[in-house]
Amino acid sequence: MSRTARVVPALGALACLLAASACSGAREKAPADRALTGMFTYMADAPAITLCDDGGRVPVAMEADYKSLEAAYRQARRQPGEAVLVSVEGTIAARPSAEPGQPPRPHLVVERLIGAWPRETCGNRLADSPLRNTYWKLVRLGDAPVQVADRQREPCVVFAASEARLSGHGGCNRVTGRFEVDGDRLKIGPMAATRMACPDGMEQEQRFLQAVQTVATYRIRGSHLEMMDASGAVLARFEAVALR
Repeated sequence: MSRTARVVPALGALACLLAASACSGAREKAPADRALTGMFTYMADAPAITLCDDGGRVPVAMEADYKSLEAAYRQARRQPGEAVLVSVEGTIAARPSAEPGQPPRPHLVVERLIGAWPRETCGNRLADSPLRNTYWKLVRLGDAPVQVADRQREPCVVFAASEARLSGHGGCNRVTGRFEVDGDRLKIGPMAATRMACPDGMEQEQRFLQAVQTVATYRIRGSHLEMMDASGAVLARFEAVALR
């Protein structure tokens, strides 16, 4: 599970500080071991990340643990130039500008790759999606990204707006069930599913069904729903798609 990104200083103010330090020969850095999450892209030797917490876009320095980030991105992307959600530990530091004659500018220096999360986005940072009447697509089981096989549905769940009923899909089979919610407590089950056999995704579907039926609590942050067991461990993570 990726750590929640902490607040990053405003890039404009940081740029001013970095420019000033460049003149004095010093290099200012943000605090080390900062957990950052954002949408990473790589095209034409110009890696960059748009940070989830403030929407700021910064280039990524090709040093430290950058190679791990690029390798994970290449494996996760579906097409060249596609943005992929990544989580890293890193710092914002001054590095030479790619534009001749320009002063150093803020770059992300990757100290450690936490993970790359295909099929996820930063989502809506300004408002929490409602639990009910939202299409929740499954994006992670534990720490593992969810895979969607060709010609199959993505795993998802929808909590009915006015009934204690849920429906969805496991990737191969349709699923239905009941749920109870009280504050942050959530109980799901029993669940029922159709009995189709698929060449791919059956093991993942079983893990999905087992996970949701052991949920004890939940939380929603922006566009993301996390379901936890009684110990607080995250069992499943979903991203919201609003129903019209």
